[in-house]
Amino acid sequence: MTQLLNKKKLIRDISASTLQTLFTQLFGLGIFYFTSRYLTKNDFGEFNWAMAVGATVIAIASLGLDLVFVKRVAAGSDVVTISGIHFFHTLLSAMVLGIGTVLLQVFLPAFANAHPLYLYVFLGLAVANMGNSFKLCLNGLEAYKQLAWLSLAANGLKFAGILALFVMNRFAVFEVVMVYAGTSCVEFLLAYALLRSRLNHAVKPLLRVTEYKYFILESLPQLGVVLFDSALARIDWILLGVMSTAVITAEYSFAYKLFELAKLPLLILSPILLTRFSKMFATRNTIGQEQAQQLQFFFRFELALMMFIPIVLVCVWTPLMDFVTSGKYGAVNEKTFWILALCIPMHAIINFLWTLAFVQNHLKKLMVITITSSLLNVVGNLVLIPLFGGLGAAWAFLASTLVQLGMYVGMIRYPDFKLHYGMVILAFFNAALSVIISKLLFENSVLCAFSAVLIYVILARLNKQIDLKSIRLFFSGTSN
Repeated sequence: MTQLLNKKKLIRDISASTLQTLFTQLFGLGIFYFTSRYLTKNDFGEFNWAMAVGATVIAIASLGLDLVFVKRVAAGSDVVTISGIHFFHTLLSAMVLGIGTVLLQVFLPAFANAHPLYLYVFLGLAVANMGNSFKLCLNGLEAYKQLAWLSLAANGLKFAGILALFVMNRFAVFEVVMVYAGTSCVEFLLAYALLRSRLNHAVKPLLRVTEYKYFILESLPQLGVVLFDSALARIDWILLGVMSTAVITAEYSFAYKLFELAKLPLLILSPILLTRFSKMFATRNTIGQEQAQQLQFFFRFELALMMFIPIVLVCVWTPLMDFVTSGKYGAVNEKTFWILALCIPMHAIINFLWTLAFVQNHLKKLMVITITSSLLNVVGNLVLIPLFGGLGAAWAFLASTLVQLGMYVGMIRYPDFKLHYGMVILAFFNAALSVIISKLLFENSVLCAFSAVLIYVILARLNKQIDLKSIRLFFSGTSN
């Protein structure tokens, strides 16, 4: 009975997380369409650069507390106390960094003139980060339904604001930034209201020096991971903005945004994996045979899903993107996206192994892996961006991802649980073969995409990458 209830809850969690992610991605895709099509490449590139720099600064200022916070909440810590301490940290960070940003604008007018959007973008991100404290707590509590409603409201409001600018013929980059900032304020209030309702208790900034100190000490090993992971995630955008032009930054960031969209299944499953694994390893460091089988299913199922969106986008990229952006971001970005798409199956493995390592406090290993791959990414960008622009940034990202994957596979191992890495090679082979065959058969991009998906499903079924019986049993809530 317990097993049945756990599986039914898992299915509900996946459904709610799927809704939350779909709301975010669908509205985000609509916003992305308007901004990429109707902003100039210079404005679009500058906006994305400011967002990348601001997000990186805030991520570093988190000191690695965010994920430790989620893990503590999921593992059963005093939620009111730990959420109050985390809220205090995000508030303090916003104030200190906000003042620092204003001083930067005042005493370095050259920076202010070169990047006039940065102050407003950063302040909006700071407010969003404070609201994220409440969202992280809801995630740790597995309140996926509330998070889905929050995502619908916040992202729907942001999309409505962007659409209103377009309808009123006031679609300019500064007005877009103001919509982002205003939506962040509304999301902060909604997230607070939902968390207060969930806890039946007010959440206030809480400074308890001793507990705050130990919270930071627990998170410090994660700081190195966050610091260099931030560099891995956005250093290419930042360096492109510094070493090339806003136009090249706009082109690369467009391809990268679609690369992130192609990882949709990973966005759905990642928060669930973190909370599930945190509970699984809260009182022990080993897992049973049944849990190992469930983890294998998760891994295999995730890999199968991860391939569908990249297959479609590779088939339709140039005609579709040139159509929706009036010829600005299609053909010019095709090779860049293909290179980034190669990273998607590798990111599935990395995320899975990272979550397993994190919940068991293998933070030193995570730090070594992240620092090594991030430094390689930085060096690769410094060398390749001057030579190849956005394409060079994509090659640097692929190389660092390969190194990161190799280190995870070599360093993160468990005697009672082994992932079947052959499935990854098989999934990649199936996807590549399906695209190659379809491109040879069809010139029409729609027919090519349909054919590629069909061939991929057939190949995955023939070599048992997709096990229909296991999927039916899993989602029916019965035991294998």
